[in-house]
Amino acid sequence: MRQANMTEDEVRTALHQKLKDRWSQYSAEMLQRPSAEIFDRAGEIAAARFCYEQLTESSISYPVEYLEYLLRFEDPLSVVQAQWISAQNVDYSDEFEHALWMIQNDSTAEQDYPLDPVWKPEPGPSLC
Repeated sequence: MRQANMTEDEVRTALHQKLKDRWSQYSAEMLQRPSAEIFDRAGEIAAARFCYEQLTESSISYPVEYLEYLLRFEDPLSVVQAQWISAQNVDYSDEFEHALWMIQNDSTAEQDYPLDPVWKPEPGPSLC
């Protein structure tokens, strides 16, 4: 499947250049948008950045066949970003509730973050 005489290094270099070009274009497009829209699209931007960094800084960790396959796309970053976002589409409501429980029961948040001086709940009956 590899183009004639392309070494693994050449595949990685070609993909790196394609991704670098696309990342520059993507970044420039995002920076032209209103700040509120950029803020609203933070998850999409984070996914794009994660995919870009994985494929450029850690490409040696991935089989060259995967990387070579991405070269067939005009915009491989968008292809990987869409798949990554899809893979992350999970219901985290149970984990979120657990995080809230941990905040309340660990009480280190009260030491690590400033408390609102106006909000002083009435001490309730002890459950112990």
